[in-house]
Amino acid sequence: MFSDEDTTLVHAVQKQYASLNLKLPTGTFTILAAIALISSDSLTIQPKIIGLATGCKCLPKDKLPLQGEAVHDSHAEVLARRCAIRWLIEEIGRAASGGSHWHSAWITKMADDRYRLKDGVYMIMYISTLPCGDASMRFLATFQDEEMAALKDSAVFPPLAPDVASRGRDNYSLFGVLRTKPGRADSPQTLSLSCSDKIARWNVLGIQGALGSAFFHPIYLKKIIIGEVPLDLHDVVKSDCERAFWGRLQEIDGLPEGYKLGRPEVQFTSVGFIHSRSAQEHSSPAQRSCNESLTWVADSASPHEVLINGLKRGVSPKHRYKTMFWPRLSKVSLFHLYRKTRSIENLPLESETMTYYQVKESMTQYQMAKNCLLGKDRPFSGWIRSGARWENFGTSSDNGQQSTDITN
Repeated sequence: MFSDEDTTLVHAVQKQYASLNLKLPTGTFTILAAIALISSDSLTIQPKIIGLATGCKCLPKDKLPLQGEAVHDSHAEVLARRCAIRWLIEEIGRAASGGSHWHSAWITKMADDRYRLKDGVYMIMYISTLPCGDASMRFLATFQDEEMAALKDSAVFPPLAPDVASRGRDNYSLFGVLRTKPGRADSPQTLSLSCSDKIARWNVLGIQGALGSAFFHPIYLKKIIIGEVPLDLHDVVKSDCERAFWGRLQEIDGLPEGYKLGRPEVQFTSVGFIHSRSAQEHSSPAQRSCNESLTWVADSASPHEVLINGLKRGVSPKHRYKTMFWPRLSKVSLFHLYRKTRSIENLPLESETMTYYQVKESMTQYQMAKNCLLGKDRPFSGWIRSGARWENFGTSSDNGQQSTDITN
């Protein structure tokens, strides 16, 4: 039922997490996610965890940063993916600095000067519990008390248009729809889509993202390992995950060369996570999600950070725009890494005046694939985009802008 290979990897992820020594406040829980590379040559090349993160929070829409210096979405799955992006791009730099005698065990350069995973190398994701959104709706419903179930059954919501995302768990009986974070109706509204939706998006556009597409062909997950699903719910939850992650996108067409609909295998693990909600309930009945997020990038000069409200813990508001205090997973930090790597790869340098948004929009093939997914009358046409307003920045940190209230 549970493969030895998967169990070994999950234990390795949790061992790495434990080594980072994150102390959760009493009465709190968190979610753990990681991305790893596995080689078919497992006798000589051990699995490599390239990114790991915890987290359950995201910024309300009135706290989004204008200069890219704060991470919008700090859910573990999203942070783990951003860790993987950073590792992939930094691996190019390591290959360049190592000279002709050093070669990456994981990536290889193609004739078009972009990289891909080596033959026999594939990427897998581990999540300590079901991702929020479409994949977990029926699972959560099985644990509702009768009073809450009756309340939800009596709630009346206006019909949901096909190009509109549902807020949190509103319209909870609808499956296959886009949902925003967080699930609770009494929480501040955000522009972040659920982790189920984001995983589905990665299964079309790839893990590498828009900036990463300048250096990499699309990279897709081969497997997703999920914890905390009881054995008697495996069949139901697997069906829901397959629908949420790729089943609802099977009609997508027109994707440019190299892009596809990835269909990662969904597997479960019986290995528990020490800081999960269920584990923490044994020690404290009053549970709330932890405000802090831990991020770790393998082989990086500054491998781990703790974030709170999207910023590095302990950074005062007056210092948040200084380069040294940027979270390494923030948009502006990854933009800086992107420009540095273009120079390393001797790629034509763009104008210094080009903004993060403009550079992303210039990735033609990626944007074509994105339009096949998010464009008008496309499967995810209801996707809420943050857009130029929050991405109109360069790599300078001296502009001192504040976050904005977008309700005005």
